[in-house]
Amino acid sequence: MKELSANVIGLGYIGLPTAATLANANIDVTGIDINQNIVDTINQGNIHITEHGLDILVRAAVQRKRLKASTTIQMADIHIIAVPTPITKDKKADLSYVKEAAKTIASVIKPGDLVILESTVPPATCTNIVGPIIKEITALDHKQDYYLAHCPERVIPGKILNELINNDRIIGGTTPEATHKTAELYKLFVKGKLLLTDASTAEMCKLMENTYRDVNIALANELADIAEDIDIDITEAIKLANHHPRVNIHSPSIGVGGHCIPVDPWFIVDNAAEKSVLIRTAREINDARPNLFATKILDYARAYPNKQLALLGLSYKADVDDLRESPAIEIVLDLAKRLKTNLLIVEPNISKLPKELELTNLELVDLFTAIKKADKLIILVPHSDFKSVSKNDSIVNIMDLEPEQEKELSF
Repeated sequence: MKELSANVIGLGYIGLPTAATLANANIDVTGIDINQNIVDTINQGNIHITEHGLDILVRAAVQRKRLKASTTIQMADIHIIAVPTPITKDKKADLSYVKEAAKTIASVIKPGDLVILESTVPPATCTNIVGPIIKEITALDHKQDYYLAHCPERVIPGKILNELINNDRIIGGTTPEATHKTAELYKLFVKGKLLLTDASTAEMCKLMENTYRDVNIALANELADIAEDIDIDITEAIKLANHHPRVNIHSPSIGVGGHCIPVDPWFIVDNAAEKSVLIRTAREINDARPNLFATKILDYARAYPNKQLALLGLSYKADVDDLRESPAIEIVLDLAKRLKTNLLIVEPNISKLPKELELTNLELVDLFTAIKKADKLIILVPHSDFKSVSKNDSIVNIMDLEPEQEKELSF
């Protein structure tokens, strides 16, 4: 049996674990990235992101010469696109990275190759964008000359390797043959079920999954605001309501972060603006949360103008280093612009502040320094590192910081 070779374009939170997992399945993998530092780091057997177990897997794959990184694409049998798909300022899908990846693949593709789009995209991206780009450059048609499919990632930072292998996967080809060809590949490393469909349905499913979560989070956040106005403990109310066998209300939050949930629903809104009223409203509710909590902290700071504040946590969720679309960053940025005083920032999973927070009144410190210097520490993200000091009288969770309690909090 001929040994397979693969290109994985994009070596971020999805691309690098995917490349390492394929290499571990005895496929010769070239990871493609435009960042030379990332390429050099991987070729040294190291990683540039924090993910449990990934460092060991990458190091082993590099040492076995199954994985290498490059800024230029190679000839291969399989080409996987795992590039970002952000939204523009006007909330539309930015597919520029996907388009560039398709052009890159077109420079090396040959008849019989398999092209897989893992990036989250609007419906019909495979058939209306990726396929036509490759055909325009090569004259190869995905309906007869090569195989084209969408297989959306369904993993969460902190558990990526486990979920990459054990989660069920949706596989949708632009032809039935492409669907089955892709399934044969994923059978090499996926232990979960392989759910076969067509490409556009697969693209829509990923958007539906994250939109479902976004709408439910928005419901919890809206209920929390209502409960606050009528002096009801929303935590207690949700706990009691969830005893109903068919009710599962989420916990309120400071907003929604990560590379999927804050972005993917907008792809649906962009495609069907008039019919996605609920989806748009949910997005607007969740997008408004960081400003709401920044205002609470600002009011609190103004009530105690001579006190040093420290804000704990920047990532979009606990115990990861992923800062993408993080509501905590939005809160800090908002406060930095509206407050003249210095703010201490604690984020144990990074070594320097992200570029947008490189402001003169923000200082990244460790937890010990923050406890020593700050009069009050406000937890934005409940990292495990903060649990050991959570009972300290100077520390408060942002979800417990209510406007009517500000005067009662002591230092």
